[in-house]
Amino acid sequence: MDTFLRKYKLIDSVSFTLNCDKATFIEKFKENVEPSNLSFSPFKVFSGGSKLYKGTIQISTFKIQRKQQLFSNKIQNPISNGKITEDINTIKIDLEINGITSFMKIFFMIFMIFEIIAFLTILFFIVSETDFPIFSLPFILFHTGLFILIFYLLIKFSVKSFKQDIEREIHFWLR
Repeated sequence: MDTFLRKYKLIDSVSFTLNCDKATFIEKFKENVEPSNLSFSPFKVFSGGSKLYKGTIQISTFKIQRKQQLFSNKIQNPISNGKITEDINTIKIDLEINGITSFMKIFFMIFMIFEIIAFLTILFFIVSETDFPIFSLPFILFHTGLFILIFYLLIKFSVKSFKQDIEREIHFWLR
């Protein structure tokens, strides 16, 4: 499943090196990231604070996600798992950006349940009544395909955007 998601850019990876030590990076991470366990919360847009990111950090790993803001145009925020590898004067950051968040899983499951119910209902009416319009069956299939495409594009572009933003932001922290 992971290779399928990577092939279609719903999970992506990025690696870069920074000219600092691990202790400095951890200190800057704690200064710029609000501590959070990144669990699903329906009222996360109302959380206060001036920091743009939330996450956790251990000695050699971290998780980070952009905070959802009330009037932001970014609907979906991917979660990134990072690994810190220290060399002599530099550290290497390996990030895996996952666009499939728990909110998207729940939303997609509910959407698919409603689509299956609609498909079965239309199929039942087509079989039981001869006067029911047959064009409604292709319409529900087109509707389902269109919304799956919208979900896919939303996740893909959010992963691409987060990949660019987080690398730029981490470099900015260490200035």
